Amino acid sequence: MTGSRALAFFQRYQGLAGLAILLLVALFLERNFFVPDNLRNVFNQCAIPGVLAIGMTFVILTGGIDLSVGSLLALLNCIVATWGKSGAGLAPTAAYVLVLGTLIGALVGTVVSVSRLQPFVVTLAAMVSLRGIAFVYTKNANVSGVGDFLAPFKESWLGMPMTSWVLFGLLALASLLLSKTVFGRRIYAIGGSESAAHLSGVPVAATRIGAYALNGLCVGVAALLLTARTNNGQPGAALAYELDAIAAVVVGGSSLLGGYGNALGSVVGALFIVSTDTLLNLRGVDDKIGLGLKGIILLLAVYVQNLGRRRGG
Repeated sequence: MTGSRALAFFQRYQGLAGLAILLLVALFLERNFFVPDNLRNVFNQCAIPGVLAIGMTFVILTGGIDLSVGSLLALLNCIVATWGKSGAGLAPTAAYVLVLGTLIGALVGTVVSVSRLQPFVVTLAAMVSLRGIAFVYTKNANVSGVGDFLAPFKESWLGMPMTSWVLFGLLALASLLLSKTVFGRRIYAIGGSESAAHLSGVPVAATRIGAYALNGLCVGVAALLLTARTNNGQPGAALAYELDAIAAVVVGGSSLLGGYGNALGSVVGALFIVSTDTLLNLRGVDDKIGLGLKGIILLLAVYVQNLGRRRGG
């Protein structure tokens, strides 16, 4: 295998390679990592960042980015908790939150498409605004007394947490959408070259709005899982979750420039990040060191992606 082919192979599977190395390190340093209860906990902890990473994949593949997912997650978390406290059932609450998340995502995508501003600027503004709306919605208070209407998400099936099955199901749908549909091909085309996609007849604006809408839908799913885990609503929740989602996508092999990557790699990237946090916790390493390590991992992942593009022309 030539150097360029080896680089391309590693670039494509860098998340899986990193996870394999991490598991090998854990095998020698911390055998408790492989205890069944700990592995179930890892998959349970991976559900929310994994779902967010799937949504972020659609946006990043178009060459965009979304810094507002953490704030949107907090807002939808408060809405789920409020509906639960009022006695609403799971079905109407889930339907409302998923539709609302999709609409807010589509609105963000519309502003990006119509204004022609950088997605970084638009989603940064959305991040601040949505966080403020969350605090106004709850009147600066946490929402408790949610009840047990989210109990199905706390159960297990075939030895795996139900949250993991939600993640796997969403991953399967996202993978099919990206690889087997016209919409998926259009997303890759826009990320590869927006001008070329436009000249080829691709509805660039509509496709980009669709990508952001799907991202909002995934945030809605994550809000249900987060509320089930915490059993309350917190307007200050999910701080920096958008950074974990972006890191998972990049570590999983997607390019921040767009046009390259897939949902499976993003979930593997999320699993790698969660596994790293778990291993450090088991070894008693300070959380702040873990944050620094995440930054280094993200920097290396972006470097490998850019190196691959430079060598590939």
